[in-house]
Amino acid sequence: MISKINNHSKNKLLIYFLIYLTFIASFVFGENSSGGSHRDFLAMQMYLDQISINFKQGIALFFEEGQGHSPVFYIIKSGLENVFTKTASDVLILTLGFSIPLVFYSILKKQFIGCNKNLLFLISLTLYLSPYIRSSAAWATNDNLGILFFALSISKFLTYRKSQNKNLKSIFLCFFFIVMASYIRQYYVIITLAYCMFLYKNISVKYFFYLGIFSFLISIPGLIYTYYFFISNFDYAAKGFTSPDIIFNLLIFFNLYLFYIFPFFFQFETLNTFKNFYDDKKLYIMVTVIVFIIIYLFYNLPIVQFGGGINYKIYQFLESELFFIFSSFMGVLLILLTVNLDFKNLLTLTLFFFMFPFSIIYQKYYDPIMIIMFFGFIQSDLMRNKIKLNKSNMIFVFAYFLIFLIGSNIYYLNI
Repeated sequence: MISKINNHSKNKLLIYFLIYLTFIASFVFGENSSGGSHRDFLAMQMYLDQISINFKQGIALFFEEGQGHSPVFYIIKSGLENVFTKTASDVLILTLGFSIPLVFYSILKKQFIGCNKNLLFLISLTLYLSPYIRSSAAWATNDNLGILFFALSISKFLTYRKSQNKNLKSIFLCFFFIVMASYIRQYYVIITLAYCMFLYKNISVKYFFYLGIFSFLISIPGLIYTYYFFISNFDYAAKGFTSPDIIFNLLIFFNLYLFYIFPFFFQFETLNTFKNFYDDKKLYIMVTVIVFIIIYLFYNLPIVQFGGGINYKIYQFLESELFFIFSSFMGVLLILLTVNLDFKNLLTLTLFFFMFPFSIIYQKYYDPIMIIMFFGFIQSDLMRNKIKLNKSNMIFVFAYFLIFLIGSNIYYLNI
């Protein structure tokens, strides 16, 4: 028995090692399958250089240029480059990005206790096919560090929620990591509202107060920076944050939910589930159909050069609004099918959507955190049953995301 466990561990280590080599290859050859990581690297290089030369002037440059990125990652990167070399710091950041699926594996084991760990391991490996994780790792951008802190936060939250003695250390670490994620990418701060919702009535008022004070204290530098940034760059904030097209952003959200979650449910047996689903939720389906007919008849999809996600690019190629709106409609149906329709889940999805109140929505915002959120935070009896019964079609899942990765590389090589 012990020998069998050791063999499984060795096999997993070998798989991790081989995948790590592909990350090194991505670094050497400059993989840019996300389409934006190389551009982000070039755009942010002057900020990094300035922070390395003069810290105070480097921070001032963020204000002067109206740069919406938090400077924290670039402070960290500059420090690493001063201690090590630029190449060594890039490889270290690459390795941190590589560790995201490892943390995701720990999330899956906590969320699906007693289920087949080999299946959970395979699910976690799908993140290695993310063009956005791979490109961010190759170009040492800030995205992966924010995702890593976000995943660590969910992992600690699940440790707290699943433990019988409710270890307070875990929940304090949960909030510490989500604050750190917010220092890298500010939009993660909204996840704290989801945590507070789950903790309501599950933690004493005294410890809830301590948790609030703790989170506030470690957030003070970020709050001060954000206040002065918005004061000095109000026009930028108004343009980017107060004028999103909510309908368009919702359509993108539903499209991306379909894109990322559908593969995990693709099986012929699922057709029977859809039949039962239709019988149970006729009213929801009828309302959804009416809403999308109205959208199709009276809403004009905006024409944007950037963002929108993969289905929006396909819509532009086909010149078919029907395709984009219908795929969004299918995304809503998939939510109704796969998510337990309770208050906490619906509020979590709502908060997740409002994480990105931007006028331009890029697919990278939801990749891979859409998958991490679904498996780590959303309650889905259908998914739990599929995992318990080992009915996830992982061959299809890997083929699906591998095609997406290869296609992304080809697409952006030709631009």
